[in-house]
Parts: sequence; structure tokens; C-alpha cells
Amino acid sequence: MFVPPLAMLGVLVLPDATLAAAVKLTCGRADVMNPNWGVPMTFAYAGGDAGPVTVTGPFGDFSITVKRSPMTIHGEAPGEALDGAAEIRVKLPLLTDLEACIEKTRDPASKPDDKDAFLNARDACLQKLAPAPEGVDVIAGLRIGLFADKDESSGEDAFVDFRLKYDAESRAPDGAMTVEPLPAQCVLEK
Repeated sequence: MFVPPLAMLGVLVLPDATLAAAVKLTCGRADVMNPNWGVPMTFAYAGGDAGPVTVTGPFGDFSITVKRSPMTIHGEAPGEALDGAAEIRVKLPLLTDLEACIEKTRDPASKPDDKDAFLNARDACLQKLAPAPEGVDVIAGLRIGLFADKDESSGEDAFVDFRLKYDAESRAPDGAMTVEPLPAQCVLEK
């Protein structure tokens, strides 16, 4: 199961609420960097100890089954997490098109294993390429961390860690092509 690293932990603030209740999180932008993904994205959870989070936005509409678990946020604040992964089909460019674009866009002076040059080229290509009409298969990973203390949230209602890993071997430096949108302007609907 795909579990994002704790350094990328998502945080959802739920004052006076518990995970047993339904949660709808609407993010004003699906990603802060890519203008093609500057549209709303929603995460809806019916509540309980486990179940689907329904995701809608520029990548399509799909569900990721999550489990609720206790955790510590920032090493001190008690909280809970919703963690899950799913094999889904999303709106992204074909892997072959993305890799070809990366090879053309990448700084020619960079070494083949230069991860920064690769990531910069990947991000530039994701802004240029259209999604494949039929979609692509990915493994989606989602983590939303929850705690009750708004002071721990940096003033945001939510931080979501959301990753889409192509379900095919890649020429990426680590062998896996992963797209990491960064949802922003997330507001909890009560």
C-alpha cells in the first residue's frame, strides 16, 4: 500500500468534530504550481473507522478507501489520520508522452540520475501536455491528518498529501513516475 512520507503529512482541522462525522473538504486549487490544475478539487468522507474518500477534480472522479488511525502530528499534537491507496484511472498524459517530453525539456548538461533536473522537466511537461483521452492507470495515495487544535494548522483548514504514481515501469531516476499535486485553499465544509 502506498503511504506518503510523514514529512508530507496532510493536516485537516476539525474543531468540535470527530471522524465519525461526515467531512467534505473543498480545495480552491488542485495544485499551486500547474495552471492547468488551478481548479477546485473536493475530498468527501462519509465518516467512520474506514471507508471511501470520494475525490473530484481535474484528475477525474474516483474513490480511495482509507483507514482511520491515531497519530502524532509534528511530534507532539495528538491527532488522527485517514490513509489510503487505490489503483484508479485518472486524467494525466500517457507515460510515454511524458517521458519523451522530459527528455526534450531536461537540461542537456544534467546527469541521467539528476533528480532535480528530472523533476523540473517533469513539472514543465505536465503543464504542456494534455491528458490522454482514455486516461492512465495510477496508484493513488492519499493522507489527510486530523487534529482539533487550529493553532497547529498554520491557519489553513487543510493540508492534503495526494500522489499519483503511474502503474508502469518508468525511466524516472527511481524507476517510478509520480505526480505530486499540492492542493491549496482547502476549506472544510460543515
